[in-house]
Amino acid sequence: MAKINFDAATKGNPGISTCAIVIKEDEQHYTYIHELGEMDNHTAEWAACIYALEHARELNVSNALLYTDSKLIADSIEAGYVKNANFKPYFDQIEIFEKSFDLLFVKWIPREQNKEANQHAQQALYKLIKKNK
Repeated sequence: MAKINFDAATKGNPGISTCAIVIKEDEQHYTYIHELGEMDNHTAEWAACIYALEHARELNVSNALLYTDSKLIADSIEAGYVKNANFKPYFDQIEIFEKSFDLLFVKWIPREQNKEANQHAQQALYKLIKKNK
């Protein structure tokens, strides 16, 4: 089963945002970085989740454990709905992706356990801010 960590980083709220995805399956280790544009921190986490699922599908992952330090995302996916209408399009997209996996679990983890994805997202944000100065 693939282990997938994702995280987003945002400067300002809303502000410029990036995300990182780390996928580990068997002996393989993949890291992806994306610039997300300007958005709030919660929206950036939703976008990061979608990128994580997209990359997992590209790698033909069929069974995955998705780790997030966003309680909002973990709770929403577990409950099967999202309270904030602004996040509904992201939630709907995730539900579509879920159907393409044999098994997909989402688990909330403390930020300290999501260090690798967090560090990549923060580094990408730092580089993007530096580039835009």
